[in-house]
Amino acid sequence: MKEFNVDLAPLELQKERAYLEKVLNHIMEDILSSTSKKKTVYDDIVEYRKTLIDEYRSDEDKQIDFFDHNRFVQEESYKAIEKKLVELTELHNTPYFGKVVFKEEGMDEEEAIYIGKYGLVDEQEYEPLIIDWRAPIASLFYKGSVGKDKYRAPMGDVDVDISLRRQFLIKEGELRAVFDTETDVRDEILLEVLSSNAGKKLKDIIMTIQEEQDRIIRENREGVVVVNGVAGSGKTTIALHRTAYLLYNYRKILENKVLILGPNNMFMDYISQVLPSLGEGGVHNDTFKDLALSLLEFEGSMFMGEDYTEALISGDEELVSDARRKRSADFRAVLEEKIEETEKTYFEFKDIEFLGQSLLTREEMENILLKDFKYMPFFRRAKRLKKIIVKRLKEVRDEKRFEIDRRYEENKKKMKADGNDINMLDGMRKSELRELLQLVSEKRKEFRELSEGDYLRSYRDLKSFAFYTEADIAPMLYLKHRLHGLKLPYQVNHIVLDEAQEYSMIHFEALKDITGCSSFTVVGDTNQMILEGRSNMNDLGEIFRDVRHYDLTRSYRSTFEIMDFANRFLSGEKIVPLVRNGSPVEEHKDMSMEDMLEVIVKKVEEYKENELDTIGILTRDMNTTKELYQLLKKKLNVKLIDSEDALLKGDLYIMPSYFAKGLEFDGVIMAEKAEEDGKDLINYIMATRALHRLTRITFRETMIY
Repeated sequence: MKEFNVDLAPLELQKERAYLEKVLNHIMEDILSSTSKKKTVYDDIVEYRKTLIDEYRSDEDKQIDFFDHNRFVQEESYKAIEKKLVELTELHNTPYFGKVVFKEEGMDEEEAIYIGKYGLVDEQEYEPLIIDWRAPIASLFYKGSVGKDKYRAPMGDVDVDISLRRQFLIKEGELRAVFDTETDVRDEILLEVLSSNAGKKLKDIIMTIQEEQDRIIRENREGVVVVNGVAGSGKTTIALHRTAYLLYNYRKILENKVLILGPNNMFMDYISQVLPSLGEGGVHNDTFKDLALSLLEFEGSMFMGEDYTEALISGDEELVSDARRKRSADFRAVLEEKIEETEKTYFEFKDIEFLGQSLLTREEMENILLKDFKYMPFFRRAKRLKKIIVKRLKEVRDEKRFEIDRRYEENKKKMKADGNDINMLDGMRKSELRELLQLVSEKRKEFRELSEGDYLRSYRDLKSFAFYTEADIAPMLYLKHRLHGLKLPYQVNHIVLDEAQEYSMIHFEALKDITGCSSFTVVGDTNQMILEGRSNMNDLGEIFRDVRHYDLTRSYRSTFEIMDFANRFLSGEKIVPLVRNGSPVEEHKDMSMEDMLEVIVKKVEEYKENELDTIGILTRDMNTTKELYQLLKKKLNVKLIDSEDALLKGDLYIMPSYFAKGLEFDGVIMAEKAEEDGKDLINYIMATRALHRLTRITFRETMIY
């Protein structure tokens, strides 16, 4: 982009410069004011702590209560000021990026609003200088057109007539570019943003949100929004911006009640800065696997780990067949049959008696376990049954104890005042009571199992192997919830699922039932399934009432050349690349080991010379990754990513394809064995990680190091 790019008349440009100066001055005044307030609060905290000991000595209990409350108020005030200062500092660099001039229906005068990352108000004039991009009225900027339109306000839709839509590029407080446009974000600004390097964390895209993306972000909170987007379509970023939008507009409902689930911890770390950069926090982040294992109270080591994904990629017939079976609707039916079987056979239905008295009839037991409390999970019904039996057992015990005491008193009256006889009688009473308590204790053991139900006993014959695999996790979670009843330690009112193309219907049902939540944002790419086939993302209408589907086919991540290359590996609908041209994709086929290593080293050096900040060397599987790493570590300072918990530190990484899902790198080098060179989705996944440069190498020799 040129140093300054403008298509405004001189007078109009002068007005925009004047407004920018006014806003920057106001921001600076707010920064100075907030800095002063921060110092005052800090000094108050320090002074308070100095006097704390003396006040505590004078009235210990009172001062403890006063201290707790006062400290909370002061520290919350300090945090709020710090947060505001961070926002003001960002605004001073880029106060806003858009402007809309419009007239509301029924109004005579036009209104102009400026859209930025955060809102800013002139409190003396009660004038909004900048509108937060998440505010309902800000949607007018992202509409992509002028003329008749409307925006959704809290009290209903507001009809407007848009006369102007203007875009700005402001950096370090300087106006670099300004355009009037009647369409989506101007290519000049979009290309400026997309041409930047990836960095180690995912970034926000508020300045370049497209109309279709904005429509998804501002969808209704209720119901399920499903986004099937090709690689680079911005689906993860959309999901996070939607989360920020929902938190801003429904804070009372959603604060600390949003759960985001990603594919692995490395991915969760990669996206960790998006919400804070948008001024939001207080969400729960996890992976489905970790969340499930904590609820199952299962050690992850009891499952076949990364070797499982390796086996699926290599096409292990037994594991692939088992995984497909446990993702299917038929297996859901198998689980339901197992639940019904457990309810009918887990416990023996029988009459329960104690000392000749009935505690529970077989019919009562069947009614309690199979009919009267059907709304409860089965093993909770069993615990309820146990409570009923124990209550009745205690009643019989008390009757017998009363009978023993009554006989004791009667016999005592009949006896003469002989101490030995009384002692003997007392001893007999105590012996009878001990025997009674012993019988009660032994009887309780008979129905102890009613409180010790174990879902694993029901699941064991559904296992296909001597070990558990990741394909078992969702079914086990579903089964445990249906039998035991599970609950998260926090309330959830909205769930975001990323890389959801791998989820089965059992995944979705388990999450819905355990959380009681029916508000979801579900994003994924059906072209990136490790286990190829139909994704259940398309079938959520079977378990949710209100489901809205979006398909994103346009990619913003990579150059035209890279996306055109990636399209070769797709058999279905092709990606529509943004017209951002770059270097041709390089292919080196059937290379020797020595030649391949030489090309990789050369490409890494070339990428770095071209100021690419992050470079990924991607292979099909972990074995190839580790073998290649052993050869490259002597030549390059490369970080091996061999765990889903690894952190992306450094600028050069080597990892298997499935760990790269969801990530992006400025430059990518694909290294694949020649015999694995084919048209499959693993190649698509690897190719679409690249933003600016891509090299693909196939080699023909087995690695020995």
